[in-house]
Amino acid sequence: MSAKPAPISITEPATKPHPFWSGAFRPLFLFAGILAIVAVIWWVASFAHGIPVPSLGTPSYWHAHEMIFGFGGAAIGGFLLTAIANWTGRPAIAGPMLMALTSTWLLGRFAIGFAESLPPVAVIVGALAYFAFLIALGARELIAARNLKNMRVLAVICVLALFDGLFIASCLDVIALDPMMLYQTAILTIILLIALIGGRVIPAFTRNWMQREQIAAPLPVLFGRFDMACLASIALAIITLITNPEAALPGYVLLIASVLHGVRLIRWRGVYSWREPIVAMLHLGYFWVPVGLGLLGASMIWPDAIGSRDALHGLTGGAMACMIIAIAGRAALGHTGRELRASTMLNAAFGLIWFSTAFRILAGQSNAHYLTILAIATLMWLAGWLAFLIGYAPVLLGPSQKKTRGIPVR
Repeated sequence: MSAKPAPISITEPATKPHPFWSGAFRPLFLFAGILAIVAVIWWVASFAHGIPVPSLGTPSYWHAHEMIFGFGGAAIGGFLLTAIANWTGRPAIAGPMLMALTSTWLLGRFAIGFAESLPPVAVIVGALAYFAFLIALGARELIAARNLKNMRVLAVICVLALFDGLFIASCLDVIALDPMMLYQTAILTIILLIALIGGRVIPAFTRNWMQREQIAAPLPVLFGRFDMACLASIALAIITLITNPEAALPGYVLLIASVLHGVRLIRWRGVYSWREPIVAMLHLGYFWVPVGLGLLGASMIWPDAIGSRDALHGLTGGAMACMIIAIAGRAALGHTGRELRASTMLNAAFGLIWFSTAFRILAGQSNAHYLTILAIATLMWLAGWLAFLIGYAPVLLGPSQKKTRGIPVR
């Protein structure tokens, strides 16, 4: 009697997503870097060669929106979902869900790019779809893991999304609010998020490195009541800017915040980290938080001495972009199983972006050589992000080398 044939299974084995779709940091960090180059080249080309540039009420508002909510929003999403997977111990957002999230980010870029041809409601909905999806995914993961203490991070992103919608509405004359005031409050909200996350990871990473290297020096001070006061100072600056946009009060609050965050940075003992670039760049990036807050505050009190647009670059090109480079580079290495050592390209990228910020601020204070210094700052910015993409696109697109390591933030 012949043996019965084995039953044929109709269930196909589950396929893993392509490495590029295995973690939010991969597509979102990559697209953030690409937009940082494309948006600036397009913006400069419009001045140099008259190439048409998208307009959100005005071309300058389009540029401002994409560099904050587009570029910054992608980086925030890449970090947030990567960190949440580590905070909760749940599987990382991957595959079709990550593809859908990334698609909403791309949808936002098209909605803002064609803002002049679309109904204002369509522009606002298209731009906010990404933030709404991101917040929903983050909330789902945190609630499922009962990790409610980290909901405060989502609360800050909700405020940022609110300012995004208000900024777009004001640019398109849907509401009678000053776009520049909303732009400044949105930037300060991102700085609040950097201060919240940075206050956890920078002293922790520095302490771990100092202990591993057996450095005989006072260890960084971990998050405590003083840090809460530092966060409160930025929140107060946002509130006073909204309630007293024409007064000098927000400027004085920002100066106080600058001093507090300068002291905070000193307490993290970054002076001992110069031998390890991947740690030192966290401190050097955060350096722009107190400097940028101080410059913005000074521009509100003494507007004839420093322009607000120049001061804002200390927070955007400095604190925001430098911290994105530092965090994105570290996450790309750690979460693909690579050694946490800054490559030549990462060091070059960070250094170019850091000095680009310094030259951009210097350009605003130099009437005679404004265009020359501005050109240097722009070229450094573009070279910095190009170095990041050359060094880290293969890491973000390729497979992990071994078991990945999470971001130790609780």
